[in-house]
Amino acid sequence: MTPSNTDISNAEWQLMRIIWTHPGLTSRQLIDDAQSILPWKEGTIKSLLHRLLQKNLLRQDKTVRPYAYYPTLSQKEALDHSFQDLMQRVCNKQRQMIISQLIADNDLTQADCQDLMQQLRDKLKTAPQNIECQCPPHQCTCQSHCP
Repeated sequence: MTPSNTDISNAEWQLMRIIWTHPGLTSRQLIDDAQSILPWKEGTIKSLLHRLLQKNLLRQDKTVRPYAYYPTLSQKEALDHSFQDLMQRVCNKQRQMIISQLIADNDLTQADCQDLMQQLRDKLKTAPQNIECQCPPHQCTCQSHCP
């Protein structure tokens, strides 16, 4: 089953983190786990579960009682979708700024930094000299559309 909507709200993300960590939990176990770390009422958690099922981000195993819940995509896949959604909202010419900001704002190990530098060295070999703006006229600040 493919997710029909990979837009995951912050609240849904919190519940998905529990499910990614412990796939196969029952609704009772999910409610108990969520309430141990979040100030949510049972009804809120049930509503979130229902929304995640509607989006096909979860599947419900009905062969067991009580039902067990499993993610239909991995946390990495969800992160990839979220990041690609973000990048689609930004001018091609401004993507470097977003990536630089992510690096500046987050703690990285020395090994992480080495890995990123290697990725950049590899990318540099095939990177174009210029990147075209993909934005419609009057929706961008890069000035590519100005006469």
